[in-house]
Amino acid sequence: MNSTMIETVFTSKTLIGFISDTKSFESITDDYFHILDLDKNGMLSPSELRQGLNHVVAVESEVAPGEETDNVYNAIFERFGEDLVPEKFRDLIADILTAMARGIGNSPVIMVVHNDGLIMKAVLHESEQGK
Repeated sequence: MNSTMIETVFTSKTLIGFISDTKSFESITDDYFHILDLDKNGMLSPSELRQGLNHVVAVESEVAPGEETDNVYNAIFERFGEDLVPEKFRDLIADILTAMARGIGNSPVIMVVHNDGLIMKAVLHESEQGK
């Protein structure tokens, strides 16, 4: 994925509304799954997940490798398994976005995000629903 960063405003409702629209959420997370599945074997290996997950959900800055990051990925692999199939990847993304929504609360936030990342997709989804 090759993208630029963009500033956007959203709320927890943006993320929860996106997750709740099952058809759109499944379609978009499946698209990301196929992009991250570099060897096209229908599963995301730990290596593929580490290479791509930050870009999919990241905001503002890249995450540096280190013990803290390793602990996060180890917890992911422990909970979802070492080779993620599309359904497990979708569950992982839903959990991440739900946790972000809880952290945001009801206040609008301004973040710099990847213009082709999941948060921007959620913002676009919300604006399309409002039409």
